[in-house]
Amino acid sequence: MTSTSATTRVMPAAGGRGARRAPRRPARGKRIGRVVSLDAARGLLVLATVAWLAAPRRPVPASEPWGAIGIDALAMPAFALVAGCAFAMAQHRDWTSGGRVALRSLLLLGLGLLLSALVALIAGATAGVPFDPGTGTFGGLERMPVAGPLVQLAVAIAALGFLGLLARSWSAWVAALAIAALVGSGALWLSSGLCGALSDVCSPATLLVGGIADAAGAPTDPLVVLAVSTVVAGLGLAVPAAAGAALVHGFLRARSVTGRQRPRVIGFGLLAATLFAVLGVIAYFTPTMWGQQALEPAAAIWTPPLTLGVATLAAVLATVAHPVIDTDLRGGTSTLGALAEPFAAVGRISLLAVATTLALRSLLEALPDPDPVGAFARLGDIPSVVLALVVVAAWLALALWADRSGRRLRP
Repeated sequence: MTSTSATTRVMPAAGGRGARRAPRRPARGKRIGRVVSLDAARGLLVLATVAWLAAPRRPVPASEPWGAIGIDALAMPAFALVAGCAFAMAQHRDWTSGGRVALRSLLLLGLGLLLSALVALIAGATAGVPFDPGTGTFGGLERMPVAGPLVQLAVAIAALGFLGLLARSWSAWVAALAIAALVGSGALWLSSGLCGALSDVCSPATLLVGGIADAAGAPTDPLVVLAVSTVVAGLGLAVPAAAGAALVHGFLRARSVTGRQRPRVIGFGLLAATLFAVLGVIAYFTPTMWGQQALEPAAAIWTPPLTLGVATLAAVLATVAHPVIDTDLRGGTSTLGALAEPFAAVGRISLLAVATTLALRSLLEALPDPDPVGAFARLGDIPSVVLALVVVAAWLALALWADRSGRRLRP
């Protein structure tokens, strides 16, 4: 396994004119390696997500307010928050650029559209839709939905890159987070005031599409509503992404280099958690100032109260994990760092694991009845749990093999 220990300090030889001078330490941006606790957190999140996707019998979160919130409703804001953490580290290393952000966004968008196209083709073949450009039918592609978590993450990464052009410090990211939460909450409060309550029927996306369609005198296309809802949801994920950037910049500002400075790291972590919690409470209760009901979180559109709640929990966990696992922000690990390494290895193939599992699940569900997922689900809960554990073990073994052999599997 590749060592992640911090750079060894070379001490000068004692006495004498001929004693060799210690080599100059490289610039900080060049000697900072991966942060094991960040990779491990991403790895745990990946394992939970692939287990949930692999289990045929799993709860489907409702879109209505206070519906059943499944792991995907919490995993997506958590993925966005981890992406913000990684973006902040890249900023600190001077590794980030508009080209890198655009490439990552286009990669996620391409994967999401490819998956939607494959699902549409399978559905079209099942329904007998012909491929005839003359009649406007393309085997089901003409009704391909532009939706899915990969597309939403692509939008979130693009929005994060735009915020990164304006914010490069802890205070700037705090301001960016506050502004993003204010804009998102304002759009939801306005929608709630116009409709009385938020739902799939009434949301910022449906109001936007409906208003434009009414102005143009055209009917509302459900696929257009779905596409706009996907983009709006992706923009909503920019809130936890900005929170992740602010959290990491807070740790960087604490300059965790020696054990004596760890209290500063804990202080900045708790300060970030308090900030996220306060913003979440404000976003939740502010509508009552205008005589409306308090904003109710919905799983289909990630509202600031829900995403900031996830960010608050993540900040508390990071405050505990970072001083325990990472001795500093140069990639050095403590004794517990070795226990975190297997999960960190999974975190380094996060996109591959989640995208592949999601693609297989979506394609199997698109097959005609009886589809394999539904047939397996009828076997009961225990087979679903066993299958989920087998998939988790397979991804964990693949990640460890790739890490120990030095192979890069990230797409």
